[in-house]
Amino acid sequence: MHWWLMILLAGAAVGRAQVVDLPDLNTFYETVGGQYEVLTPTGDPLGRQVNAFMNQMLEQYSRYFNNWSLKPGARVIVFGSREEFRAYTVAQTGLRQDGLTGYCQLRTADTGEHYYELVSWVHDDLWRVLAHEGFHQFLGYELGEQVPLWLNEGLAQYFETSAVVNGRLQTGLISRKKLAAAQAWLRLGRVPSLRDLMQMDAQTFYAHAPVAYPMSWALVYYLLNRDGTAYRSSAFRRYLADLKVGRDERKSFQRRFGDESQPWQHDFENFILRLAPQVE
Repeated sequence: MHWWLMILLAGAAVGRAQVVDLPDLNTFYETVGGQYEVLTPTGDPLGRQVNAFMNQMLEQYSRYFNNWSLKPGARVIVFGSREEFRAYTVAQTGLRQDGLTGYCQLRTADTGEHYYELVSWVHDDLWRVLAHEGFHQFLGYELGEQVPLWLNEGLAQYFETSAVVNGRLQTGLISRKKLAAAQAWLRLGRVPSLRDLMQMDAQTFYAHAPVAYPMSWALVYYLLNRDGTAYRSSAFRRYLADLKVGRDERKSFQRRFGDESQPWQHDFENFILRLAPQVE
């Protein structure tokens, strides 16, 4: 699986959803504005809402990372039903996981240019999915293709619970569901070591999605908040800056955060177990 096919999974079971015909995107409404082309089965207000949300989140990601460089355009497809989403997903990617709620992939236009395509459908968690997948898109712009998987998925989950208040991004709010999963795995003692989590390849990570996702979120949250330092002056920001200029990921991690020793692991686990949820 290529790095850029960033999957938001609720489970790894193979689904048996109703088979439907492949949707014809030529019949969809197109809403274009800012960096996004949005395709929806119905016109306003859905197309305008999705377009405005994606552009606003991109602006906030850019502000958070202080990266205001011009980004290539991207396409967002929001299907009207889960069955249509699955039919399109299978045709485009071959993925058939029952828990798949959205994805972001890098595609090539007829002109040879590369662009990101974000795909989901209308459901209760649509905005979180768009925030998650939109961040994958942004991180591709920010760090390129060589992004550690735990970091990419962990940060995308961190940004899922974002809210723009008075023009500013409030992000990283602790999801009750995400925290409950991470704490349950920790209490059961059935989690990979941090070193193993950070070294997982894509096949291993996605095969163990129920534990890999919440633990990658937990690790990112811990690194961003363990010492109470603001992001702009944090070791985490310096670590991302190292990756941006192509420095070795493992050496940079150890330089910024220290070796993942047993005391370091215990501190991480105790930190996560003491957290309380902030949003559903």
